[in-house]
Amino acid sequence: MSWFHARWPLVLAGLAIGLGLLGGLVWALRPRAEAETAILAREELQEAIRQLDRFLETYPAAPGEARGALQRAQSAFDKAAGHLALTRRAEAQQGTADFRRLQALTAASAPPETILPLARQLREHLQALLEE
Repeated sequence: MSWFHARWPLVLAGLAIGLGLLGGLVWALRPRAEAETAILAREELQEAIRQLDRFLETYPAAPGEARGALQRAQSAFDKAAGHLALTRRAEAQQGTADFRRLQALTAASAPPETILPLARQLREHLQALLEE
């Protein structure tokens, strides 16, 4: 009994910390509101478009550097695709397929005349998704 009386402030502090950590975990894992995910998806689409612009600028002169920009664009789109799949599943799937095709052509070192029109078309598709 004397052990508990001597250490009760530590026990209470540990309990408070544990409850705080549990509350933070519940908050982090809460379902996001559609408006909140829409904002995040919009930001990721904007980043994907910026990276595609960089890809379009650099592919003819520096294909290696352009591959990095394409990878970053696809990564940003993948983050947005989760939200897009809720409201525009077909468009999200089309964007994913377009990125895969562009990645495959870029990995095969296809000529700019083949790759750039596809990249522009993908950029226009993403821009249309952003404007809706």
